[in-house]
Amino acid sequence: MGNANDRDLCFLNRFVEGVEGKSYTTNLGERLSPFYPKDARIPMSPEHPGIKLSAMIGNGRGMLLAAAAFKEAIQKHCTNEIEFLPFTLYDHRNRPYGDDYFIINPIGTFDCLDLDASDIFWSTNAPKKVLRIREYVLDRAKMQSAPQLFRVDGEPSEYVIGRELAREMYDRKLTNIRWTELRFSDEPKT
Repeated sequence: MGNANDRDLCFLNRFVEGVEGKSYTTNLGERLSPFYPKDARIPMSPEHPGIKLSAMIGNGRGMLLAAAAFKEAIQKHCTNEIEFLPFTLYDHRNRPYGDDYFIINPIGTFDCLDLDASDIFWSTNAPKKVLRIREYVLDRAKMQSAPQLFRVDGEPSEYVIGRELAREMYDRKLTNIRWTELRFSDEPKT
């Protein structure tokens, strides 16, 4: 989630103060809004001294932490349920540093994978439970009704961005966004 190698960039490991125990919701696609404080704040992480802001703030929690322009691109292309939760970023000295940022939390998951073509580790105790996905391979038929931003069914901490939204992000020159193009099962492996 963003570039952790550029020491100048802000990279966060902390969660919203006061609701740290609910941070799991942003990895599972569950609603955080019922617990979310009105004056939400996230402090910069002492172990990451970078203060340079970008369209997406990298973090070690698998969250989409993004600037208003990133949020606007998503709102333009997405009709599925997504929480946009504003927060104020606080610097290493506990002073307000940025206030046009949001936790972007797509609710739920979307069944998009070709389960046979994907490289999936299944639970031996619960054979239909995904433990880990090493290679995501999309099913073209399932993707016909896919939203432009969603979480992967079976691996809700992973996000998929559609081509229209990706193009919008590129055209807006949004920074610190890292992605990998996924192949469809009817395409050859490269």
